[in-house]
Amino acid sequence: MHLHSLTFQAIGPFAGRHHVDLAALGASGIYLLEGPTGAGKSTIIDAIVFALYGKVASDAASDDRLRSAFAGPDVESYVDLVLEVPAGVFRVRRTPEYRRPKKRGTGTTTQQASVRLWRLAEVPPTDAPDAVEDAAGELLSARLDEAGDEIRRLVGLDRRQLVQTVVLPQGEFATFLRAKPEDRAVLLQKVFGTELYHRAAARLAELARAARSRTDAARQGVVAFIIQLYMLGEEDGR
Repeated sequence: MHLHSLTFQAIGPFAGRHHVDLAALGASGIYLLEGPTGAGKSTIIDAIVFALYGKVASDAASDDRLRSAFAGPDVESYVDLVLEVPAGVFRVRRTPEYRRPKKRGTGTTTQQASVRLWRLAEVPPTDAPDAVEDAAGELLSARLDEAGDEIRRLVGLDRRQLVQTVVLPQGEFATFLRAKPEDRAVLLQKVFGTELYHRAAARLAELARAARSRTDAARQGVVAFIIQLYMLGEEDGR
């Protein structure tokens, strides 16, 4: 999976719209978010994970942290992510659930969470946030459950697996290291696409066991035949 661009507005400590051209950071696909405490590093990770799965990265954190307390009451909170997977280029735009002033009358109302998932023909210009947000392709889903299932299928990882292996917030790498060996093996197989080799190794081991069983059976047959010959010789000698 390659992340090409991230645009977000009124998320966490960021009151306005911000755009991150991930494609310009290098072809390696490995990025380091560095900065002092409170600079917003975790918010960027939360924005990516929220765009994909509709929840923030940490199980211990509330999704309420997404809505910026510094944004104006009429400023929409949203995250817009362009990603590329083997199945193609996709764009996902999500808004979290939050309270906003009523359009009529006084008081507040709940702005419901929403999502839109598009398949794009190509990667839009990642250095221009307006071009990214104007990129329209085939709308695959505008339903939270349906879009979530489709994104998990496209990415090949659920939220927990992604956080443990691909997107590592502060301190989360230790969680991966403390995981059971069998759990780490499953995660690494999915991340690096080695399931085919794992199945091939399992099949070869199965064939080896079958061949070993046939060899043991043949050896036992030979031993039994030799014993019979020996016993026949003993009888003839009498």
